[in-house]
Amino acid sequence: MTVSVWLDPLADGEQVQHPPIKADLAIIGGGVVGAACAYLAAARNLKVVVLDAGQVATGASGRNGGFVLRGIQSYYQSCVKQYGRDLARYIYTLGERNQQLLKEALGDQLAAIDYDPCGSYLLASSLEELEEQALSCTLMREDGFAVDLLSSDPLDRGYYGALHNAGDFGVNPVKLVRALLQKSGAQVLEEQSVRQIEHSNQAILITARSEKVICDTAIIATNAYSPALDSYFLGRLQPARGQMFATTPLKKKILNALCYANYGWEYFRQLPDRRLVLGGCRQPFLEEESGAADLITKPVQMALEHYLKDHFSELAGLAIEYRWSGTMAFTEDGLPLVGELPHLPGVHFAVGCNGHGLGYSMGLAERVLASSLDGNQVGYFDADRGAIYTAGRAVNDISSGHKFGSEKTAALARSPQRARMTGEFEIGP
Repeated sequence: MTVSVWLDPLADGEQVQHPPIKADLAIIGGGVVGAACAYLAAARNLKVVVLDAGQVATGASGRNGGFVLRGIQSYYQSCVKQYGRDLARYIYTLGERNQQLLKEALGDQLAAIDYDPCGSYLLASSLEELEEQALSCTLMREDGFAVDLLSSDPLDRGYYGALHNAGDFGVNPVKLVRALLQKSGAQVLEEQSVRQIEHSNQAILITARSEKVICDTAIIATNAYSPALDSYFLGRLQPARGQMFATTPLKKKILNALCYANYGWEYFRQLPDRRLVLGGCRQPFLEEESGAADLITKPVQMALEHYLKDHFSELAGLAIEYRWSGTMAFTEDGLPLVGELPHLPGVHFAVGCNGHGLGYSMGLAERVLASSLDGNQVGYFDADRGAIYTAGRAVNDISSGHKFGSEKTAALARSPQRARMTGEFEIGP
């Protein structure tokens, strides 16, 4: 969320009165990637401070479906076509490693985060999609990934078949973030929106709403809200809204897996309390759903209700108890960005999860920590890589549908040797 000049006490010259908090590592953003960074940093015996503008996990990390999937929205054959065989294999291998790291980290608390090892169905909404699934299944098996192709609808709800990924699982994402932070031992500062990041006496000084932190290294993990923190991210990240709802509890269990359908444009699952959670249906409304505004809209919510009626006719008339939205961050080529701010050495970032923060979280944390603390190369997700897409492909993200780049955003990216909350970030459609 942006901060106006009227809401910032620092704009009137007020200063934080108590001494700054000293840390080895400061993490800006208390979502799943920030929490994963804090957890993995704990193994290095570092003093870690996590700052969040609100309460932890109240951004997209607490507004998703709780799907921890191995892949990304594109099918494997599409990944191979767009990125090449090696990078496609890397993305899916990273997803499997992320799943394993999360289970290891929370081994004694899996029940507490509503861990559900139910697997997932990627449901084909057309015969063409089923053909892509068949090709993806062949390629995945060739590359050593376990997957099953079902030539009929496993739900008997009007689909043409599915890919079954037995290793995928569901969680309560808010409980997951809180558990990782608790296990990390990090000092968590909530309601501390960061107003300025600068160098001070060979250290990094972070000024927040009522706290200051002095650290050796900082990591930005604010995903869709990163352009409001530093103009470097303008033009590199496109915020886009996803909407969901949850019904009242059903009388019985009707789903036994996480479900993605229509290339991931719709997704649904049943929670432990038997509520049905449904999200997506934003494909016809991409322009309207562009931006970081936290709101629900009648067209998307009506589309979700129609989808529920079409595929779960027995639930007609069931009350919708919760409706919400969450803001995702998409990149030009559909892959995350990991790197270091060129104008603020020592300030690193891991952002641009493209709607798959839970599936990337620990993997991204590993890479940004290895880069920022050990000096290792980032690899495929290096923010300086340039866009990766096939010849003749438009510079529109395959999963967001939004365009990137402009002369204005390119100029804004050339910022001075400090970062402040910028007023150049346009919120909403």
